[in-house]
Amino acid sequence: MSTDHDSTDRDKGAGEASESGETTGDLAGSSGQVADVEFEDIIRAAGCVVYREGIAGPEVLVVHRPRYDDWDLPKGKRDPGESDLECAIRETKEESGYEGEIERELASDTYRVRGRDKLVRWYLMRCTGGEFEPNDEVDRIQWLTPDQAREILSYGHARSLVDVIDGAGADI
Repeated sequence: MSTDHDSTDRDKGAGEASESGETTGDLAGSSGQVADVEFEDIIRAAGCVVYREGIAGPEVLVVHRPRYDDWDLPKGKRDPGESDLECAIRETKEESGYEGEIERELASDTYRVRGRDKLVRWYLMRCTGGEFEPNDEVDRIQWLTPDQAREILSYGHARSLVDVIDGAGADI
């Protein structure tokens, strides 16, 4: 469940140079989705945009990671022999305590971590239940409106993924 992270490289778009001088690539191609295949030297990770219906409309789950002092969506590195989808479901449960139904794959994210490409596949998950307990990786969570989530999330790609919840992106 540990997630390597280099925030200086994370917010850059495909092909842009980061503050560290590395470039991010478009490993996912123009569709933002990738096949579930192995790539040597690429860090593989997956996560979920988790939502539920709140009193005032849809709410998005965001997690606070004390190691990085950031707010992000639940995600983490793939275990050996695990598919990207299995990883996304496991990481969401481990980090947040919540489970749900996967509705579809969303746009992938790529960035550089310690000189290596990292590919994160994202899935839309409708929450069906669970309960948060603070852990070593995530010390608190929040259920927020899409606008509130975009304000608090630390990374551009995470903010853009939230668009799918409130209709700014594809319909849920």
